[in-house]
Amino acid sequence: MTTDSRKFAKTLDEVKTYLGKKREESMEIDGTVIRAYCECIGDPNPMWKDTAPPGLVTTAMISSGAMLIGVPLLYKRSVAGGADWEFFKPIKKGDTIHTSHEFSELQEKASDKGPRLLMVYKSSHKNQKGELVAISTNTIMNY
Repeated sequence: MTTDSRKFAKTLDEVKTYLGKKREESMEIDGTVIRAYCECIGDPNPMWKDTAPPGLVTTAMISSGAMLIGVPLLYKRSVAGGADWEFFKPIKKGDTIHTSHEFSELQEKASDKGPRLLMVYKSSHKNQKGELVAISTNTIMNY
C-alpha cells in the first residue's frame, strides 16, 4: 500500500496565500560530493578535483525548493515545466552553498484539456562569503 504524501489545496486562493513564501537550505561541498556527482554523470575530467561541475548545484537543489516551501497542489498531476539557470562563480571544494527558494509566481492557464497552473520558484545560490554563484527559476505545471 502506498501513501500519497503530497499536500492538496481546496481552492486557488489557498495556493495564492503561499506566494512570496521562502525557505533556506545549505549544502557543504566536499571532495566526496564532487567525486560522486562526477561518477554519476560519467565525467572523469581531473579539472573537477577541486571545482564542482556547474550541474552539481542544479541536481542537488533543483527539486527541493518546492517541497521545502510546502506549497499545496490544486490538481492531482504535476510535471516539471522547465528551468533557467544563470551561473556567476565556480563552486569550489570547501564551499558551503546557501540557497534561498521563493514561491514567486502563479499563472493560471487553460486549454482544451482543462485548467492548469504554472508554479514558479526562484532560487539564489550563494557561497559562504555571500557571493552569488547561481540563480535558478524553476516551473512546475500542475494540472
